Amino acid sequence: MEKINDFKNTKPKLYLAMLIFSVVILILMTIFPISMIVIGATNMDKCPIEPKIPIWLIVAGSVSIVLALISFITLAVPSLKVKLVLTVVFGILGGLLGMFQFAWFITGNVWVYSKHRTVVYDDPDSGLYCDKTLFLFTFWTITASYIMMGVSFIISIIAACCSCLCSICFFSRS
Repeated sequence: MEKINDFKNTKPKLYLAMLIFSVVILILMTIFPISMIVIGATNMDKCPIEPKIPIWLIVAGSVSIVLALISFITLAVPSLKVKLVLTVVFGILGGLLGMFQFAWFITGNVWVYSKHRTVVYDDPDSGLYCDKTLFLFTFWTITASYIMMGVSFIISIIAACCSCLCSICFFSRS
C-alpha cells in the first residue's frame, strides 16, 4: 500500500492514467459478456429448436464477468500478504471456472452447430424456429472464439520462431 501511495504522490498523472486505463479495460472486458446475458435473458422463450441456447449465453456471459473481476481484483490489491492469499484462492477459483467455461463452450458448440443447418428464423410457430438475433449472435460468438484462438496460436508460433531466430543470431556470435 505504501508503494502505491508513493507512486500516487510522486507521479499523480501517471497514476491517474493507469487507473483510468484499468477501468477502461475492465469495462471492455465486461461489455461483451453483459451483451451475452442481455440477449440470452431477453430471448429466453424464443428458441424452440434448442431452448438451452439462451441459458448458454447467460451462463457464459456470467462466468466471463466473474473471471474478469477475479483478474482485476487480484491485480488491484496492493497488500502483499492479502495479495498472496487472494492469488491462491482466486487462482484455484479461476482454474475451476476456466475448466467449467471450457466444458460450457463445448456444450454451446454442440447446441448451436448441430442446429445451424436446420434453424428457421421466420416462422415462430415452427419447432425449428429460433430468434435470428439470438441464434446468429450465439453462432458468431462461438465462431469468433475459434477465430481468436487460431490467431492467438499463429501469433504464438511466430513469437516462438522469432525468439528462436533471435537467440540463434545473438548467441551464436559469442
